[in-house]
Amino acid sequence: MLDDALDYAARGWPVFPVAPRGKLPLIPRAHRPDDGPCHGECGREGHGLYDASTDAGRIREWWRRWPLANIGLRTGVAFDVVDIDGPEGLEALNAYRADRPITWGPEAITGGGGWHLLHLPSGAGNRAGLLPHVDYRGAGGYIVAPPSIHPSGKRYQWAEMAGHDEPLEPLPAWLVELVLPTPPPPAAGSSVVRVGQLPSAYGRRALEVELGRVAMAGKGTRNDQLNRSAFALGQLVGSGVLDAELVVTSLIEAAGRAGLVGHEVEATIASGLRNGLRQPRQMPA
Repeated sequence: MLDDALDYAARGWPVFPVAPRGKLPLIPRAHRPDDGPCHGECGREGHGLYDASTDAGRIREWWRRWPLANIGLRTGVAFDVVDIDGPEGLEALNAYRADRPITWGPEAITGGGGWHLLHLPSGAGNRAGLLPHVDYRGAGGYIVAPPSIHPSGKRYQWAEMAGHDEPLEPLPAWLVELVLPTPPPPAAGSSVVRVGQLPSAYGRRALEVELGRVAMAGKGTRNDQLNRSAFALGQLVGSGVLDAELVVTSLIEAAGRAGLVGHEVEATIASGLRNGLRQPRQMPA
C-alpha cells in the first residue's frame, strides 16, 4: 500500500490512511463530537479527509504505523469523482446521458462492484443521489483507492484500459446541470423576475451579446472573456431566464469559432457558469 500511496502523492493527489478492509479514516479523532468544527486548524492529526497530504515523509510514517491501512484520496483538490454504485447506477447514468457525448479519464473498479470515474475538479461539493445509485464526490469528500481491500475482501483496481495514468477530463457539460448547486431562492421582497414575467427575447438577446463578446475577443484575452461570459449567462440561468444546457452548448460552439479548443474550454465554462449561478441576476420587475 505504501508504494501506491507515495505514487498518488507524487501526482499531487492528497492521501490519508483508511481502516484496513474498511472505508473510515484510520487516525483517531482529535476532538470529541461536541468540541465544535475543526478541519485541522488545531495543528493535530485526526480530522479525517482533512489530514490528507502529499508529504512523502508523513505518508511513510502513517504506513509504518499502520502497514495494512487502505488508501484514502481526498476529492475536490486534484480531481472529483462520479461514484457509480453497481449496475443500477450505470444504467441510470446511461439513461440520463442518452446520446450525449462523454469522455472519462481514470476509472477505478470498486471492491463492491461499482465504479469511480475521475475528472478535473468542478468546484462543487458532494452530492448524494445525483442520480439513482450515483453519487458525486467533490470538495469535502474522499474515495478509497486501489489497491485497497473492500470489506467484501475484494480489491479496488484501476480499469485495464483507463488507469490512473489517463489524463483527467472536465466534467461533461450535460452533467454540470446536476452537479452545480441550486441557487438559493430570492430573499423576501426581492425583485427577481419570474421566468414567465420576462420576455424570452431578453434571454436570447443576452445570449447573443455574450457569444459575440467571445467571438470578438482578442488573442490572449479569449479564455478570460469566455469565463466572464459564462458567469454573466450563469446569472441568468440562476434567475430562470436561460437554460443551462443551451448556454453551455452555445458557449462551446462560440469558443471553437474563436479558436479555443481542448479540455480547458469546458472547465472554464463550468467555472464561470457555477459562479454565476451562485449570484442570480437581480432585475427590476
